[in-house]
Formats: sequence, structure tokens, C-alpha cells
Amino acid sequence: MSNVLMGLVVVEVVLTIIGLAILMWRGLLGMKEDDHLVLSKAEAHLEREQQAIRHRSDTLGKYLSKLGIAWGALLAAIIGLWFVVEFL
Repeated sequence: MSNVLMGLVVVEVVLTIIGLAILMWRGLLGMKEDDHLVLSKAEAHLEREQQAIRHRSDTLGKYLSKLGIAWGALLAAIIGLWFVVEFL
């Protein structure tokens, strides 16, 4: 295998590990998220906490979508380079 292909595979593994870590973190945030109706001013802090959790979860979703695009592009590059190295 060429050094370039091996380097791309290493980057792919790193992106996959980062993506799995973000997915686990998002899952942990999702466990803290509740659907409830705040009826009094005394419970307003609960609503603020839930909004903060939803904001963090949405932010992680944006990072995951960008990471997924990068992961797919890198996978296509690895497959293309592997095809060139093996068959041409």
C-alpha cells in the first residue's frame, strides 16, 4: 500500500473515532433532555436548562453532519486511490 493511502486510512480512522465520540456525547445529552410543561416561575430554571441541552444537542448535530460529509469524501478518496493503486 502506498504511504498516501495509508495516511488517508489513518485520517479516516481518526474521523470515525471522533464521530463515535460525538454520537455518544449527544446520546448522553439526549438522556438528560425532558419533555415537560413549565407551569410556574419557580420552575423556569428547568426550562432554561432544557433549552441549553437542546442547543448543545443541535450544535453537536451540525458538527456531525459536517463530519459525515468529510468522512464520506475521504472514504471516496480512499476507494478511488485504492482502485488506482491496485488495478492500474
